[in-house]
Amino acid sequence: MKIKRLLILMAALTICSAAYAQQDVDSTYLGVDILSLINQKGRGTATVNQSYDLRNALSRHIVANSGRKMQGYRVRIFFDSDRTARAKSEAIATEFENRYPGVRAYRSHVSPYFKVTVGDFRTRADAQRFASRLTNSGAYRYVFVVKEQINFPGF
Repeated sequence: MKIKRLLILMAALTICSAAYAQQDVDSTYLGVDILSLINQKGRGTATVNQSYDLRNALSRHIVANSGRKMQGYRVRIFFDSDRTARAKSEAIATEFENRYPGVRAYRSHVSPYFKVTVGDFRTRADAQRFASRLTNSGAYRYVFVVKEQINFPGF
């Protein structure tokens, strides 16, 4: 009887841990140097001692993988097919990058539409948060999340 209870308990724990492992990862600090956050005023001090070889290996790794793509999400802020759509897409992409300097805008053309998508988000939740921010700004007519190949996140 005790063995049966133990097996049921172990099965329940395994199922719970598998369900927990499939939650979205919060990538709020993606691309942010965590050590610089620690060193900011009032948050403490961190010192990292690393060899020159390790630093060079990391730099080589970053350069080698800078062109990699991965499946992720972007936010579409423009799509149109009229005769002025090319010029409009260029203007919207430029204006967006001026307004949000840390977020890249991507223009594409899939006949007959010219499209502008923004950001490189690893999770749909992150993309949706940014889309809500854009919707609340009222600056863009179309704002919705799309699944696309995104640039590989930096370190």
